[in-house]
Amino acid sequence: MKAIPNIEKFRQMLDQQKKSYLLDSSLPASQVSLQFEGPFDNKNIVWQASIMTMQEYAKTSKVSNDPAQIIDIAIIDGVYHLKIVLNVKQIDRVVIEGSIIMIRKYKRLRLGRHQYGVRSKTE
Repeated sequence: MKAIPNIEKFRQMLDQQKKSYLLDSSLPASQVSLQFEGPFDNKNIVWQASIMTMQEYAKTSKVSNDPAQIIDIAIIDGVYHLKIVLNVKQIDRVVIEGSIIMIRKYKRLRLGRHQYGVRSKTE
């Protein structure tokens, strides 16, 4: 999926396609890539996002027996990257839409990796 850093062009694309986000994956899945509009540093931006299950994340990264969920934010060449790792069995529309709402409502997003909610409290 090509990065679209210009928020106005992104909004036009969403309007044309009658969508609220662009998904580059089929569902259900263990990992999806998508683009959506959301806030960061008091401005609206286009997030280049990846949402994955903890099981998928554990294939390439070490996790504890009771892992916390992860939000990882980076800006690379002016593009806002967001990785979300969730304690869910699969990624579907409900999980995607809930994740978008969470990011849009979370007022203190900041660069870097942040953990929250261990598995025993989220499943």
